[in-house]
Amino acid sequence: MEEQTLWTFDRFEPGQLFGTIDVAMDAKKRADWVSIYGKTDSDLLPRGMVVAAMMESYVRAIQPRPSGNVHASQVLNFSDVRPRWGTTLSTMVSCTAKAEKNGRFWVDFGILVSADASEVLSGTIRSIWAK
Repeated sequence: MEEQTLWTFDRFEPGQLFGTIDVAMDAKKRADWVSIYGKTDSDLLPRGMVVAAMMESYVRAIQPRPSGNVHASQVLNFSDVRPRWGTTLSTMVSCTAKAEKNGRFWVDFGILVSADASEVLSGTIRSIWAK
């Protein structure tokens, strides 16, 4: 098996797409959620679970990563679409910007989460990337 190349700052390019990652909001994920936050009567997916799926997708999309990256900030915009448990969320991840400032390597990642072709969440994750 060929070893994957580490994602270093130099490899990122604005406009670069990392693909779409699907995460099923299945019975196991629901049981995990309920074990932490308790049962609800709603079949609607909690927004916190949408964010968890987004982060899972972001981490899976860009591998392998160097040690020492810092999740510096994020800006998230939720649509009015509220998926239900059992839905598969699809997250498209891209590089939207990168810059070196004061010896730090900043990378902005665009995130677009959809369910059944409807936008659920869009946003930006800003990271300080280890060289």
